[in-house]
Amino acid sequence: MGWRYNNAALMLASLVMALSYLAVTMHSGNNPSEGNMNLPVTRGITFLLPLNLASFTMMTKRRIFTTVGIVSLVLIFVQGVMVLLFCYPQSHVSSQFFTKITSSFPLLAENLSGSSVWVSSVLSYDVWFGFESIAIPSIIAFSLAFIFGLGYFIYTRDIQIGGLFLALFATLMAFAASSPDPSFIFYFIAAGLILIVTAVEASFSMAYIDELTGLPGRRSLNETLLNMGKRYAIAMIDVDHFKKFNDTYGHKTGDQVLKMIASKLERISGGAKTFRYGGEEFTAIFPGKDVDDAISHVEGFRETVESTPFVVRGTDRRRGRAKRNRGQGKSPDQEQVSVTVSIGLASPDKDLTDPDKVLKAADKSLYDAKQGGRNRVEYHLG
Repeated sequence: MGWRYNNAALMLASLVMALSYLAVTMHSGNNPSEGNMNLPVTRGITFLLPLNLASFTMMTKRRIFTTVGIVSLVLIFVQGVMVLLFCYPQSHVSSQFFTKITSSFPLLAENLSGSSVWVSSVLSYDVWFGFESIAIPSIIAFSLAFIFGLGYFIYTRDIQIGGLFLALFATLMAFAASSPDPSFIFYFIAAGLILIVTAVEASFSMAYIDELTGLPGRRSLNETLLNMGKRYAIAMIDVDHFKKFNDTYGHKTGDQVLKMIASKLERISGGAKTFRYGGEEFTAIFPGKDVDDAISHVEGFRETVESTPFVVRGTDRRRGRAKRNRGQGKSPDQEQVSVTVSIGLASPDKDLTDPDKVLKAADKSLYDAKQGGRNRVEYHLG
């Protein structure tokens, strides 16, 4: 799924979790409860795993075969080698490595051997808070990862980051379990399922939710129209002079206008379902209402937009606008403008028997509102 969705975070998180699970079970006789969960290998993994998962939260939008993705893969490989050498020096590979190093570079071998002992001792510091299987360095690593992951999720509201945060919690429970088997297996399965569910949910959001405004998009609108009853009203909403606004103030400021309209539309009265139709057009559907019922709600929305001041800030505006502001005694970095919308409204009748026809009638009424001077509501009555 990570490969299909070009999601490096999902791929890397799955990789390190699988390698961690494999390493722990291999060094515990394929059953963590029969081995020693306090082995240096396990301690090394509990220290590195949370730091890796926290770092992957910043890669949910990246592809794996980029500079960052390839560097991450190399770092994962290096970490695996370091765990093998410093946390499991009695392994065949480590023994062969230290034998060759000792024969060729005795001083380096002595330093590496000392480092291995030091790393093992550090990772085995006494535990805190009743965690019998997790040492202090690992508790610190998990705590830092939790703080970073939670803060980044609050900042971005990205569901995939939330999934990585919950997977991190599940892996903590796996290592902290007082009875590792079957808890260790159960919590790692839970972590994997969390990653799958959040990946599916993220793909759903990409398909159905407009990224800029946060409103449901055109596909969601089409599905809603297929499931309408016999009584409803559709309003088509268009931002007045939006192209001119973009040309004057820049596309970033235009995006801010669309976000403002969407935020007001989400709070429209009448129980409407709201969508971004495309470009500067929006749609509101009023289930169980006809034109007469819905007109007061769309008029209220139009008046709310008209009365809401929109302040243009930043450097996106064109130079001529800044000169006019200075001539009026205003700051060149700030200007207050008026934003208005035109609305077309329609509902089913004997001629408009299906939602597509009602939508086209509402769009025709929107065109009439534009032709009639804008900042107004026009409606179709059969």
